[in-house]
Amino acid sequence: PQGRGFVSEAPEALRMMTTTSRIASFWVVVLLGSWASSFFLAPPPISRGSEGQRRRRPLLRRAALSLEETAAKWMTTARNGLRLKSTNQTFVDQVVTVTLKRGEGGLGIELEELWQSEEAPSRGLVLVAGVLKGSPAEDAGLRRGDTLVSANGVELECLSFNAVVASLSKVLEDSIELTVKRIVRRQYVDVTVLEPSGDAKARFVIPAGANLRTAFLLNGFRSAEIYDTQTYRFDAIANAGTNCGGDGTCGTCLVSILDGADLVSPPGRVERAALTKQKRPPRWRWSCCMFVGTGNRGGNLTVELRPQSRFLDEIEKVTGV
Repeated sequence: PQGRGFVSEAPEALRMMTTTSRIASFWVVVLLGSWASSFFLAPPPISRGSEGQRRRRPLLRRAALSLEETAAKWMTTARNGLRLKSTNQTFVDQVVTVTLKRGEGGLGIELEELWQSEEAPSRGLVLVAGVLKGSPAEDAGLRRGDTLVSANGVELECLSFNAVVASLSKVLEDSIELTVKRIVRRQYVDVTVLEPSGDAKARFVIPAGANLRTAFLLNGFRSAEIYDTQTYRFDAIANAGTNCGGDGTCGTCLVSILDGADLVSPPGRVERAALTKQKRPPRWRWSCCMFVGTGNRGGNLTVELRPQSRFLDEIEKVTGV
């Protein structure tokens, strides 16, 4: 494999861990000694220019981040041998599974090793360095900066370049179900909050994946504005005036979703059972159990605080666990 030094702008931690990276392409096929590996790391297709010269098809460059910047956001977990997870709040991990059919020109993927562990040589961080134009990989939507997680059930995550090649040698099928992780920018949700009277209470923006009750607290809401003090607790029958403090058991932090219901997480087991047992309206949810922008989706969400406070029969429901 060819070596390539890190650019001067590369994160310091990466430059200290390794001084070279390796590119998996046609010229390493002879080193792999495996038909299964060679189909995956096949030569770039050849096309003819306007004057008849032979030239390779260009690699697609899709990611806004460089490979070094992408790797840096995974290094904390990679160094510890954990499943890759971004620790940067501006970015989020996205898992993508695609099916590729091996063609005459291979899959059209170029791999590059950004880091290899000194303590455990089989552990490392290998990213997609490029995707060949017109290849199965391009058709499937793979991108520069993706990291391989598995191929037809064979684990590839957090492996070094050599370990990835050895693992890929076990993949013999023509059809490959490939799972990758990619770093994408976190989306944001614009939240509008109304009082039970319908008057505007607040408007704020939160990152996708944020908890709604936590967002209320971070934006200065008092406990009495989140919880209705007259509502009977689901987990302590007829015990009004108290709450579970966000443990997801009392059911007094109700909100009504007026717009953007598709942006919130579905109810969990306890919340779903409680809402069903108490016959709450379909758009009512416990704010402590709601996560906004699921699937890293942005958009607009409008909720009403304490909708039960407008209905005596809803406040005094004593049906509990």
